[in-house]
Amino acid sequence: MKINIKTKLFILMVGLTVLILTGVLFVITKTLSQKIEQKIIADFNNTQTYFQKQQSLIFDRLAESCYLIGENSTFKANVELQDPATVYEAVSELARYSTVDLFTVTDERGMVLARFGQPQHYGDYITDRPSIVHALNGIEPEIKPEWAELWAVDSTLYQVATVPLYYNDFKMIGSISLGTLITRHEASDLKGKTNIDISMFLGNQCIASTLSDSLTIAEKDSFATFLGRHAQIGDSVVQNLKSSKVFEGKLFNEDVYAFLSPLGENEPAVYLATVPKALELSILKALQNNILITALISLIITIILAFFLGDTFSKPILKLVSSMNRVKEGDLSVTLKPSTKDEIGLLTNTFNEMTIGLRERMHLIKYVGSHTIDMIKSTSHEPVSLGGDRKELAVLFSDVRGFTAFSENRSPEEVINMLNRYLGYQATIVDRYKGSIDKFVGDEMVALFIGKDSISRAINCSIDIQKMVARENADNPAPIRVGIGINYGPVILGNMGATDRMDYTVIGAAVNLGARLCSTAKPGQILIRKDLLSMYSSNGFKTGDSHMMSFKGFSKEIEIVEVLSD
Repeated sequence: MKINIKTKLFILMVGLTVLILTGVLFVITKTLSQKIEQKIIADFNNTQTYFQKQQSLIFDRLAESCYLIGENSTFKANVELQDPATVYEAVSELARYSTVDLFTVTDERGMVLARFGQPQHYGDYITDRPSIVHALNGIEPEIKPEWAELWAVDSTLYQVATVPLYYNDFKMIGSISLGTLITRHEASDLKGKTNIDISMFLGNQCIASTLSDSLTIAEKDSFATFLGRHAQIGDSVVQNLKSSKVFEGKLFNEDVYAFLSPLGENEPAVYLATVPKALELSILKALQNNILITALISLIITIILAFFLGDTFSKPILKLVSSMNRVKEGDLSVTLKPSTKDEIGLLTNTFNEMTIGLRERMHLIKYVGSHTIDMIKSTSHEPVSLGGDRKELAVLFSDVRGFTAFSENRSPEEVINMLNRYLGYQATIVDRYKGSIDKFVGDEMVALFIGKDSISRAINCSIDIQKMVARENADNPAPIRVGIGINYGPVILGNMGATDRMDYTVIGAAVNLGARLCSTAKPGQILIRKDLLSMYSSNGFKTGDSHMMSFKGFSKEIEIVEVLSD
């Protein structure tokens, strides 16, 4: 079935409109989603910062109260006598003036003499509490502890401060512990006016939550299911006392962004910060709807214009479309001659300029290594700046031996042809082993191997290079040899140079040693640190004798071994 040009133009314009609008929708959605996720992370981090500040203030108040009580001579005398009734009466009296929920006094052995409101705990030994042990050993609490001391008592959770109690300023007679109960009030205070809900847990038991005033059995089960699904994250938070990263989950049959953080130390207690995904993404949904409406209106307008303007513009546009398809297939040699001086002609000229720019960029790609291209792709949304990141990788230096002698009696054309042939072979082999050419410096090549088995790949690559050189020299009356040095270790990989002219490369002692090994290597040799073969290489390579060598810039001798290529 034949389709006339007008119909083709109609299909093309409609198709391009849909494609462009879909792309715009995709890009905006992706960008805004990233921004929303960054905002969520910032909100959770602010919540964490506020929480730790509040804990610090509570600790200061509790510790100050402990020290004030410890200065009371009557109280200290009662503790010295160790009469439980007298001590409990003193604790009850002092508790009226202290806004605390937990008031515990022990003797010098860690036995409870009195606990406010809980006289039945007299005689209990609580030396399993780290803060009690520290206090009885005369260790004062930290001024600004990173995490608060937590006590779980009868299924309730307290933030506690403990100080040693002395009689006459030198005799240890026990300890004082004051604590505040962690309840829904603390969760509500942490939530503030934000959309973030806070739920606090002791083990898998929810002790407070802003999601509900009084948790039902179904809600408790939902919490338990949520924590069970993310048990690994929760265990890591408790064990390492480090807040988790933001993750996604389902709570009360609703998708949420979540964040787990320790409530303190010495108890398996955490708080869970959650915010509904639907709430955070509401702006994105509204924007998507607006874009879809705009897209529909644009599509209708495009259809109308396609019918009215098809006959006038179909031929040059179809020609332009055909050329664009050639560019899309990789043919950058396309050039169009403008047939009009209107917008279509301007579009044709712009197309020609675009293909010239693409050709220039395609040529530029040949001048950088694959690691540079990967970096550009991964950071294309960020401004280019000087500096780098610390990485561990393998670096391979190869250098043509006898290059000066070879060049002496030969024309520059012969020299460059020889270099291009040998360096081209080496580049092909480096690519085969998933390496990246960092640079060519005269007759020297620098290649990088990043990721898993980087040392093994670098060694296998160097062996293949030496085998290739041997094959090339089989019938060559003026043989060319190559010396290779390999090293592995921490380097800085990043942008070096000036802001308007930079090079994405590596620097560091590991790179310097690789260059020294290459300079030391004799024609046909591959030199490497002996320890690298046993530490990082899983393959069995043939090796020659090892020697302790010293190198410029390195204070100690290093054991170097030759890897044999045959």
